[in-house]
Amino acid sequence: MDLVPCEVEVEFRKVTMNLTERDVRNTEEICKRLHSRSKAQAVSSALAITEGLTREVQNGSEVMIRRPDGSTRTMVIAGL
Repeated sequence: MDLVPCEVEVEFRKVTMNLTERDVRNTEEICKRLHSRSKAQAVSSALAITEGLTREVQNGSEVMIRRPDGSTRTMVIAGL
């Protein structure tokens, strides 16, 4: 089966935000952890992750974290 490249047209909008020092540090940390090419990409990734997690919680799912020792913890997302 031949795979045909799929071009997806993406429209960009410029958004200006005022960030606290904490927000900037968080953005830099996310950039490192996700190997983002830019802070804008890190913010975009964080928004996509947050959207997916909050959608799942609103639909009745629980977000579980499995730690290296095998124990689990339920994540609670404030406001939901």
